[in-house]
Amino acid sequence: MQRNKLTFSVYQALAMLGGACLLGYSAQGLAQTSPAASAAGTSASASSTQSAPAGNGQTADGKKNTNDKKVTDLSGVSVTGQLAAIRKAQSIKQDAVNVVDSISAEETGKFPDPNVADALQRVPGVSVDRSGGESSQIAIRGFGPDFVAVTINGRQMATASGTRAFDFDVLPADIISVAQVNKTSSADIPEVDIGGVVDIQTARPLDFNGYHATGSAAGVNANLTGSWAGKTTPKVSGLTGWTNSDHTFGWLASVQYYKRDDTQINTQANSWYANQNISQLSGLSNPNYTHVAIPETLANNVVVEERTRKSFSGAIDWRPIDRLTVKFDTLYAGYRVDPLEHEFGEYGNASDIQSLTTDANNTVLNYVRKDSGVMSNDYVVDYNPSNEIMIQNGLNLAFDLDPSTVISLDVSNSKAWDKESPQSYFTVIGARNYGTNPTWTNNGDNEPPSYTNIISTTNLDDLYAHCCSWGGQSNNVTDGITQYQLNLSKSFDSGALSTLEFGVQENRQYNKSVQWVTPESILCNAYCGYAVSVPASAVGAYVYTPPAPISGVSQPGLPSQWIQYNPIAYFNWLATPAAYNQLTPDKRAALLAALAQYGSLRPQVNPGSFNEVEETDKAAFAKAVFEGTMWEKPWTLDVGARYVHVDSESQAIFQNPISYYVDPNDSSASQVAYGPLQPQTAYGGYHKWLPSMNFKLNLLDNLIYRLALSKTLTPPELNNLYYNKSFGTRPESLTITQGNPNLQPYTSLNYDTGLEWYINDVSYLSVETFYKKVSNFSTIVSTPVDFLGQTWSLSEPINLNSANIYGEELTFNYQFAKLLPAPFDGLGMAFNYTHVKSSADLSPSTISTSGKFAVPGIGDSANLSGYYEKGRWQVRLAYNWRGKYLESIAYGSGAQPVTRTDYGELDLSASYRLNNHVSLFVSGTNLTQSHLYDYSVYPNRFLYAEADGTVYTVGVRGTF
Repeated sequence: MQRNKLTFSVYQALAMLGGACLLGYSAQGLAQTSPAASAAGTSASASSTQSAPAGNGQTADGKKNTNDKKVTDLSGVSVTGQLAAIRKAQSIKQDAVNVVDSISAEETGKFPDPNVADALQRVPGVSVDRSGGESSQIAIRGFGPDFVAVTINGRQMATASGTRAFDFDVLPADIISVAQVNKTSSADIPEVDIGGVVDIQTARPLDFNGYHATGSAAGVNANLTGSWAGKTTPKVSGLTGWTNSDHTFGWLASVQYYKRDDTQINTQANSWYANQNISQLSGLSNPNYTHVAIPETLANNVVVEERTRKSFSGAIDWRPIDRLTVKFDTLYAGYRVDPLEHEFGEYGNASDIQSLTTDANNTVLNYVRKDSGVMSNDYVVDYNPSNEIMIQNGLNLAFDLDPSTVISLDVSNSKAWDKESPQSYFTVIGARNYGTNPTWTNNGDNEPPSYTNIISTTNLDDLYAHCCSWGGQSNNVTDGITQYQLNLSKSFDSGALSTLEFGVQENRQYNKSVQWVTPESILCNAYCGYAVSVPASAVGAYVYTPPAPISGVSQPGLPSQWIQYNPIAYFNWLATPAAYNQLTPDKRAALLAALAQYGSLRPQVNPGSFNEVEETDKAAFAKAVFEGTMWEKPWTLDVGARYVHVDSESQAIFQNPISYYVDPNDSSASQVAYGPLQPQTAYGGYHKWLPSMNFKLNLLDNLIYRLALSKTLTPPELNNLYYNKSFGTRPESLTITQGNPNLQPYTSLNYDTGLEWYINDVSYLSVETFYKKVSNFSTIVSTPVDFLGQTWSLSEPINLNSANIYGEELTFNYQFAKLLPAPFDGLGMAFNYTHVKSSADLSPSTISTSGKFAVPGIGDSANLSGYYEKGRWQVRLAYNWRGKYLESIAYGSGAQPVTRTDYGELDLSASYRLNNHVSLFVSGTNLTQSHLYDYSVYPNRFLYAEADGTVYTVGVRGTF
């Protein structure tokens, strides 16, 4: 496909706009709306729409407004800071037609959160995926990251996540002016997704007067113990700009830099293998041991990491003539994570179990392994960095054909990439447990399991080479989007019809992925199996002391020390005669031949890992807004339809395995040789009509009823469209996984209704219900196939299942100004709770045994915060909670369901204003030191636990 060739329709759009400019019609130029930023305020959460009232019976774009509010004013209250943000968000909510929750920052740089996802978690119905002490991706009403579209200033943004899920952790929260979460669809919204569409709006130059600047400098401290200890790192941000006196030209630029050094502790089992015939493998001859579930491994990890976030954004607003508005935006965001992992692991292997006990669910409670040395103490050093870069440039031209007709053209290009795969490595040096009987114990629902009766973990004289790979920990991902949007709107001064809007859009997107690995798996093919002795001095081996264990996260009885080493020295030593002369003649010859061919053991591009998906998405929409009265009550109706046509092409370069055998030195590993490269291409696509309707009725001046009906879709996951194949070669689980380029999108019929009671300008109560009938869920279907003399499980996605998702949202915000005496009249609170259910809700045990379908991510969420604003002080204490939910239907090598338990954390932010220009601030996240916990099928099948500690930020902010 040719990504850069403009279609005929885009040429027509440019010519049409240029001709209109030359005609010189007299009217005020309009462009994409962006809420104003002012000099005071912090953040707020409320529902909103895309235009705020201008007063005098009109909206900001000059249209009729039959929705003038008559709510109680907070007389005598100084509405600044947090209250100003809450009032603004509530005003937007009250004037909404569709349901759009939002957060806003009245002044850039005032969010205490490190990234956009952390900020969005306060929005009703939004929950986050956490890792490394931050949020990375979001879910809306239980629909996970792949079901959420993200735009910046109305433009789709590329992401290097390798999926359609957007990595919010790349974006600092400081760039937000407003972040809107569209929960109900409207035909003019440029993206469509079942979960919702998040639009991040940045500040605009013409929102300011004259020269303006704001900036902050802070220290960041992260610690597992919750104390201020260890290294403090910087966080700085700044915004500056200028607007001329007649508001016809302005520019704006902002920069952000954030660095955090921290330590994470996690323990993991990787996966569970169900239905294992232990009696057959070990000769126990017990019929109760034919369907046993055993863990894959027990890995204890200390991750020392450095996180660095950098961003730059710029904007220009220009009105060269009254009828024309030109807007240019540019954004650069980079987020680098350097995680060095120190691991002590004990890999499982059913073949050497000599005794065990199980519970009623066939979950192993303990087992004793033979003293044959099959199990080793594995000393792992792992490095898997990421450096995701995002760039977006956009140009918007808006021209008034007459006072009521506006034509606008928006062109944007976005690119994202993460190319750190060659820098990653995974290395293992181990020592076999000869002469002991390692014993594994299941410690129940709230603790990781543990091993006892193992050999010393600090003996530097008994080390052997095992698994090692340079590169291959992740893929190099590149994602690019070019987008064209042409819109025409017409407003009317009389009659029920208020606005007509039409538009066309074209998106061209490509996503490609390739992996860098040690060629032909030569390192593992040569050295896996603990057969080559490693001198401690040759690899810089030393005795490592980890941080103190954390209850509920660390393995009980975890050794207080274990061996670590220099991985680069290890790689270098493996290429020396001292190492390869210990190999068998066949392995030595293969290694030397590979070294001669490739020159080193360093990673190179693996052509057989290449995947690319290219999509061309063409859309057209028509929308009408009607306004009137019913029983003397104002109403607004937004009705329209969107047509979407998508063509896709999937390309891959493929290598079939041509031989397979189990390593006699390590029965848990295998060796695979691959055949020649084979390019392949497949095509897919679909087209859909997507109608939408939003209705609002003012039952009373401060009581609003809403109803929304729509059809939406979510495209198939990118990795499911990949045409390549991957092979899992563990003897316990031989798998072949392949994509399906002909997958169709998920589709959903959506019904939303609700009531909102506005108590005063900063207090309201709302209740909303929603129902989604979702079809075409992609489901991984596995079938047995014979391949290379073995039985493998072939898995591929197909459109198979449907489900009904339904729930309720309750939001209550209240400011106590009139109820409490001074100084307590500065108190306020905000609460929201979202309850979500699915007709496909099944217990993980049912899913694992019958293969039935359920929707991952469905679960409740809630937020409770109290704030105080009085005089120079602002304080906010917030508790964010997400209930237990199914994280995956089939995870890891064992392909078993995974559940994440409920999680809640307490955050604090506060500021003190020294004068009109300078304030001090402090924030703390995860003051409760909560940790993540996953299990597989049953709570006593431990899967993963993670502790990240508390992050403090202390700094100063200035506005001029």
